[in-house]
Amino acid sequence: MNRKYLGVFLLTAILILGLSAIAYAQDQIVLKYMTWASGEAATWIREDFIEPFEAKNPHIKIEYEAVPFGEFWRKLMTMYAAGNPPDLMHMSVGYIYDYADRGLLLNLQPYFERDLDPELYYAEPMKAVRYPSMETGDLYAMPFAFVMTSLYYNKDMFDEAGLAYPTNDWTWDDVLVAAKALTKDVDGDGNIDQWGFFFEPTYEVIDPMIYAWGGRVLSDDLSTAKLDSDEAEAAVQFLVDMMWKHEVAPTPQIYTGLGNLFETGRAAMTISGIWNLDLYRKIEGFSWDVVVHPAGPARRVVRMWPDSFGISATTKYPDEAWEYVKHVINYGKVDRYSGQRKVPIYKPLAESDEWLERDKSPDKAAYIASMEFGHPLDFRPNWGEWSAAREAELERAFLGEIPVREALRNANEAVQGVLDDF
Repeated sequence: MNRKYLGVFLLTAILILGLSAIAYAQDQIVLKYMTWASGEAATWIREDFIEPFEAKNPHIKIEYEAVPFGEFWRKLMTMYAAGNPPDLMHMSVGYIYDYADRGLLLNLQPYFERDLDPELYYAEPMKAVRYPSMETGDLYAMPFAFVMTSLYYNKDMFDEAGLAYPTNDWTWDDVLVAAKALTKDVDGDGNIDQWGFFFEPTYEVIDPMIYAWGGRVLSDDLSTAKLDSDEAEAAVQFLVDMMWKHEVAPTPQIYTGLGNLFETGRAAMTISGIWNLDLYRKIEGFSWDVVVHPAGPARRVVRMWPDSFGISATTKYPDEAWEYVKHVINYGKVDRYSGQRKVPIYKPLAESDEWLERDKSPDKAAYIASMEFGHPLDFRPNWGEWSAAREAELERAFLGEIPVREALRNANEAVQGVLDDF
């Protein structure tokens, strides 16, 4: 080839490559993705989810920003106010209602119905991300994994006392009977050394109790606090009596500063969450297991709440953002971020031998058995504020300072004030 034609050939090739590069740059989509998972967890999300997704979808680039949870919501609202929110974001169950109510989140119900088989996903945790109704509303976020509370017990203490282990059919009365037998003054100094039951009066414990006794926290339309009721009083009184009447659970005056007494081998039973699974597996000195949350006189209630993805209502790329969500929720193996301490929303993975770990303790089948009793309960308008106010008022009853009904009335008034200001 002579120099003239070689020059034309090279120039043409350069132009073609340049135009191709420009076209590729124009066609490539960038999704901004923000989460509160930082440190090692951020690396896991990048390596387990983002990089495989980008490899399958080379026209999509994900810009991933990890912001600590304490700063996450302030920064997210600042970005919305500036008109520059992320396309994708992790969404906490405590904020779903508020963000959907403000029109900030994309309705994902049409995408879910178009692309996914509902039989492959657990429906109970999804109630937490439905708006406006948990039962009939549309999905304004998509869960990828969820947590729940269960009854954890020290097998060695039960063996020593000659008691049968708890089962998935236990009631709170069964817990009390066992707790009485398991509470001991081991060294005879007049002070209890081994408690039958340990709990802290937080929403994870109190709310399922109120529902299990037939009560409510909020009305169906979410506008009215319902804590001032006979059912709520009976439920909370049961817990207070475990501390002060039966003396099978330590009071706040006793356990404050001592950490988790179940974890340290000083309590035979506790209500705890699957998120503590990794921590409990490091316990040395005793064996333990888990069963379904105990039932009350009205019903059995297992509180379940998910970690989810939200997509901004103003994103330019809703379809591409949804493709990433589908990629994560259909992940076919146990990832490092959710790992074994959350239940995958995808049934085939949650019910697989890989996730159930049948050769390890505890028996994780108890988590799957909890599904039929699962509900998110009241993660609804401005939940973070009214839940904290409620717990602060009820704490006085657990401290033995005021009667339970008085504490419930105070809590009811505090919750109602927050709801009225929403």
